[in-house]
Amino acid sequence: MAMTCMVMGHVYVYSQTVGQGLVDSLKRVTMTLNAAKKDEGWTVSGITNFTFSQVGLLNWTAGGNSSISIIALGMYKANYIRENYTWNNYLELGYGLTKIGDVEFRKSDDRIIFVSQAGITAGQMMNHSLLVDFRTQCTEGRNYGGVFDSVSGNFPLTSTFLAPAFLTTALGMEIKPTSSLSILIAPLTGRTTIVANRLLSEQGAFNVTKGHTIKVFLGALINAHFNDQIFENVTLNSRMNVFSPFSSPDLMVVNWENLISMKVNSFMKVTVSLDAFYDHRININRKDGTIGPSTQLKNTFGLGFGYTF
Repeated sequence: MAMTCMVMGHVYVYSQTVGQGLVDSLKRVTMTLNAAKKDEGWTVSGITNFTFSQVGLLNWTAGGNSSISIIALGMYKANYIRENYTWNNYLELGYGLTKIGDVEFRKSDDRIIFVSQAGITAGQMMNHSLLVDFRTQCTEGRNYGGVFDSVSGNFPLTSTFLAPAFLTTALGMEIKPTSSLSILIAPLTGRTTIVANRLLSEQGAFNVTKGHTIKVFLGALINAHFNDQIFENVTLNSRMNVFSPFSSPDLMVVNWENLISMKVNSFMKVTVSLDAFYDHRININRKDGTIGPSTQLKNTFGLGFGYTF
């Protein structure tokens, strides 16, 4: 009886150990599934930054001009994930005004950028992807180096809302070697230029046919996006688009945007941006007096107040 009790006791202990192991395994599986569920759904984040600078001069013999500069920048993300599907949305809004001396306020920055990308998992680091990229501006742009029109009381018009606007739709494969870097290779891409202003369309601005408002190109696209903290409290957000039309593959359209954000404290931030754009089909009034394609550059530097959520 004693041996039987020992055996029965041994069997009981063994069964209890196996049972406990199964319970622990189920707990781990349940925790993993719950964690995966928490990662699914919507994730919303963004940053709003205001930069103000002012220079005041009175009887300043060293020379110079008083100036005021105001820049507002907002970048917002809304990303959705469910099982093997992802949908990432990005909205960037920027507007700036500058006043130098007695001259009225003039626009220094104006952008509306919306990027939406949907993907289906095709491997550990690859997604079948559809990209929609839309860009335009809010208000009129003027050529302040041009001839002043006394009739209209203004300088020549160069751009306005939806003139131009650029719509890019691309279908391809996205490669994500790291969590901070993604590269989209889209062999089938449509790039549409919109000039919804009669005066500019009649001039054939932005390479549209004179009198028309839309021009479409088919081609291939490479889109690379990097967003990560490169140093402590320093974040780099860089996006590059290279579009090559089928009709003239060597005449590529390049759009490269870079923003470095340096956090001083909870509310103060230093931002440095550099944007580059080149399109061989768009003629620019160059500084040397000639007209033709040229690289367009824009950079800003500011210390301002920002809010991140």
